[in-house]
Amino acid sequence: MKCPFCGNELKKGILYGDGRSKVHWNEGDNKLPMLEELAGKGTLSAAKYSLTIFTIDSYYCDGCKRMIIETKIEK
Repeated sequence: MKCPFCGNELKKGILYGDGRSKVHWNEGDNKLPMLEELAGKGTLSAAKYSLTIFTIDSYYCDGCKRMIIETKIEK
């Protein structure tokens, strides 16, 4: 998938967190190893924290530092 902002190739990954730690992103379908999480790898600077556990499929662009999340808001 191409970035709609700069045209670079996007990296598919997951966005995840549990409310006790920072929100992280990792390329692929799996979470980062615990030691890498503790070292701060994959930490999202724009994240707001809550007390819920979640994972979200997402796409990240190294070029313009933007993330794409496909979603549907239920009404």
